[in-house]
Amino acid sequence: MPYLLIRQRFTEYDRWRAAFDSLAERRAGLGLSTLLVARDADEPDEAVVLFAFEDAERVRAHFPSPQLEEAHRKGGVVPGSTRLLFLDDLDGAPL
Repeated sequence: MPYLLIRQRFTEYDRWRAAFDSLAERRAGLGLSTLLVARDADEPDEAVVLFAFEDAERVRAHFPSPQLEEAHRKGGVVPGSTRLLFLDDLDGAPL
């Protein structure tokens, strides 16, 4: 199963989290399963999110999208801070 790791900085966690949560239905429609939402222990203004998914083309088409860009604006995401890392599971082992 492939995974997507996202790191992004924000101005305020609660604002960022509300915007993140507002996209839950859209993520579900894309087949993204949220496995982890965390804050960087050394950089508390940075979120780290891990997703699992099946269809890479559908997920890649979501970045960028008008809905995502609007959520980033509302959520106080620091422009240019979002880093996406698409991962292939080499072991096939469940988490």
